Amino acid sequence: MKIDVNESDKIISLKVSGEIETSSIKTFKEKLFEIGEKINKDIEFDLSLVDYIDSSGVGILISLLKLQKNKNKKFVITKISPKVLDVIKLSSLSDTFNL
Repeated sequence: MKIDVNESDKIISLKVSGEIETSSIKTFKEKLFEIGEKINKDIEFDLSLVDYIDSSGVGILISLLKLQKNKNKKFVITKISPKVLDVIKLSSLSDTFNL
């Protein structure tokens, strides 16, 4: 799994590629919460290159969404791969992420 981070004045853009699952979840969680807790900006996700996400990965996204809401900042998924979208829909979370 790889996370590319681009930061502008008002937003942090994250482009994730690879698989978000148990073996990579620690790195994913640490990176996202480092950004979410230290930076007070909107967060934009590009998940178009994610091949697979498991429930632990979805849980991290939900936690980051809550963190952003508590700061009155946006959390937006701009692009999503069909496989990740299927997992989000099966979890009944497409409304939560506005997909």
